Amino acid sequence: MTTEQQRAQWRRDRDRITQVAETLRRASRRQQAESQVGRAPIVPAERYVLVGFLDELALAAGRGDLPAGVRRVGLELCDALMRELGDIQPTTT
Repeated sequence: MTTEQQRAQWRRDRDRITQVAETLRRASRRQQAESQVGRAPIVPAERYVLVGFLDELALAAGRGDLPAGVRRVGLELCDALMRELGDIQPTTT
């Protein structure tokens, strides 16, 4: 049986991961547009695989399907990606 507190945490985790996926998606689109006009290198296809992975991770987090260790590592990955993109917003868990 899950509590309201657990469900709220799952929603926060889902929202955080979704936010990172959207930020990465926007950055990739911008880079892709710049590469098409010759102002930036081509965006690697792996970037879109990572965005898809984050989308799936967010869905699982929202349902509470992630084991604690996977959840923790997923949120750490999100923090690292945000630092890399220069949009630092630490996760509170």
